[in-house]
Amino acid sequence: MELRLLALRREKQMTQDDVAKRLNISRQAYALYETNQRHMNYDSLRMLAELFAVSIDYLLGRDNRNSEYLTDDELELLRQYRTLDKRGQKTLQTLVAFERTQTKKPTA
Repeated sequence: MELRLLALRREKQMTQDDVAKRLNISRQAYALYETNQRHMNYDSLRMLAELFAVSIDYLLGRDNRNSEYLTDDELELLRQYRTLDKRGQKTLQTLVAFERTQTKKPTA
């Protein structure tokens, strides 16, 4: 798990201190997780999975798929998108493309 935590943290361009603050723990405590010298409780695993947008199984090494999960809002948007006809879907795709040129996604 330690290699996955390190890779995910670097992918998000976060420091150990950044992650530790999100977990409400010290940087030293988080460093022990990252070096596999301390085991996490369920709440910490859940928060890390949400922070890095991966499953708990991925963090634990039981699943090799590092794919982002969808939030309830994202699932609802996808459901609504699928109810649109082709013209409506194309309109929405155009709107999303425009919005992406207008705003930068904030880094976590």
